[in-house]
Amino acid sequence: MADTRPLTKRLKEDNWDLHQVAEQAPIPSSMASGSMTVDQYKSFLGQMWLVNRVLDGRVRGAAEADTRVAALVSDEQLQTPYLERDLAYFEVDTETIEPWAGTRRLIDHIEASSSDPLKILGLHYVREGANNGNKFVAMKLRKAHGWPEDRGTDYLKPYGDRQRPLWEAFKTRLDETDFSEEEKAAIGASVRSMYEYTISLPSAEHIAEHELLAGANLDREAFDRAHAVGGHPH
Repeated sequence: MADTRPLTKRLKEDNWDLHQVAEQAPIPSSMASGSMTVDQYKSFLGQMWLVNRVLDGRVRGAAEADTRVAALVSDEQLQTPYLERDLAYFEVDTETIEPWAGTRRLIDHIEASSSDPLKILGLHYVREGANNGNKFVAMKLRKAHGWPEDRGTDYLKPYGDRQRPLWEAFKTRLDETDFSEEEKAAIGASVRSMYEYTISLPSAEHIAEHELLAGANLDREAFDRAHAVGGHPH
């Protein structure tokens, strides 16, 4: 039987478990609680800069290769400029940033996905959706460390007060785009892979999906409440 759910509903419902694990991981948890130190935050931004400059390039390539992707993405969605403003605020020299093992793995995964524009779209979808929760994380970190609202957290809140309407517009365009069932499955698998590689980012070794889920504290009802319309994440 064909899956008649809108694509974005399908992506959310089919990946809720890894999404919840990702939110419970040490880095997101410490950011959301405001307990992450400034040095830890600068290190995190550096790793995100390494990842996103590669993904930004591959998103541009995907847009050139597939008109459907081109209609969904924009230069505003590319994350490298936001990260570079944040790193400049903290006076981090990008030439000194050394990748974690997990950062190298994620970059390799992005590169391995680059021949398929829809796989790149799946990776990009995850980071676009993360901006919803990250807006609230930015507030926590600014309050904890006394940073001004317009400095240091551009990566976490690239669109400011426009985040929610821009995300809803992105989802609407995605749902209205004509993809085959096989293509929808490929996007979904790529979304799932992005969660897996992101969760494993600070680990010396990659953690496979079955391992991530084996010891996870999963609560579907709590996830749905938190991610309902009006809740902080997507």
